[in-house]
Amino acid sequence: MDFNTLLVKFLEGITNTKERADLIATFGLIKSLYESGRLDDNGVIQALNELCLDALMSKNITKDIDELKPEAEEWAKRFYRSLRISAVRDRYLSLTGVR
Repeated sequence: MDFNTLLVKFLEGITNTKERADLIATFGLIKSLYESGRLDDNGVIQALNELCLDALMSKNITKDIDELKPEAEEWAKRFYRSLRISAVRDRYLSLTGVR
């Protein structure tokens, strides 16, 4: 799934405009750092796990952190796969000169 589509789906249920904007900006920063090579695979996975957990905690204030960790890890994996596919495609296109 496309990164932006995935992000919109993930943000469902977060109604606070400032919080949504902060999350979008932070996901965008992580994406940019990964695409530029300034954040490696382990770093991006860790950052996504933490960000997803923080967002899920705000969406599910009655749930314990331990209950949310598996869901946060699953979302982080989805985001990582999306970033990875996009990065590989972009690198391939830049090597072949196709844009």
